[in-house]
Amino acid sequence: MAVITISRQLESGGDDIAHMVAEKLGYQYFDKKMMAQVGQEMGLAAGVIDGAANFQPAAKGLLERWFGNLEDPLTRATYTFGAQNDALQQLTVAQLMDIIQAGYKKGNVVIVGRGGMAALQNKPDVLHVRVQTPVELRVKRLAEHEKVSLEEAQQRIRERDLSDVDWIHRYFGLDSHDPALFDLVINTSKLALVDAADLIVQASQRLPKR
Repeated sequence: MAVITISRQLESGGDDIAHMVAEKLGYQYFDKKMMAQVGQEMGLAAGVIDGAANFQPAAKGLLERWFGNLEDPLTRATYTFGAQNDALQQLTVAQLMDIIQAGYKKGNVVIVGRGGMAALQNKPDVLHVRVQTPVELRVKRLAEHEKVSLEEAQQRIRERDLSDVDWIHRYFGLDSHDPALFDLVINTSKLALVDAADLIVQASQRLPKR
């Protein structure tokens, strides 16, 4: 049994590559359906599983700018939305990590995003992969796929990149751009997605067995 985590930049092709890898190896793709299955086996409530599966990390400060301060209707105490949101996110992150750890124990899964490379650090039978592409190409791809201007695509890419970096740093103290976190870094501006998938499959077959 083995586990593969794939960290990917928006419009790098990482999601398509992950699906190819799962199909080639006969592994389960770690999506909401599998999270629900794993969560049920752990005895978690449906609401907890749904919250973890639908967790979408946002850059710190974004929600504070939108909502400002809130007042507790029971105690009339004022607190920042950011502090409340951080507490809720920490709970959701902990639940998500528990589910990922349970998925690891099942084995033969491909985990895309969700902090998998952070949750499963230093596991000898886990292959950590980073899929990336130069920003100019990602902006062009997003503009074509979403039918938006290059300016809007560039803004979306920038916001997503900042959000991903902030989330990993805030909850795990890691730099998601650090190549030392990954066993394999793939640039899809030079490789076809199917070739990238083949590289990951070959590398996974050389992992230590449990």
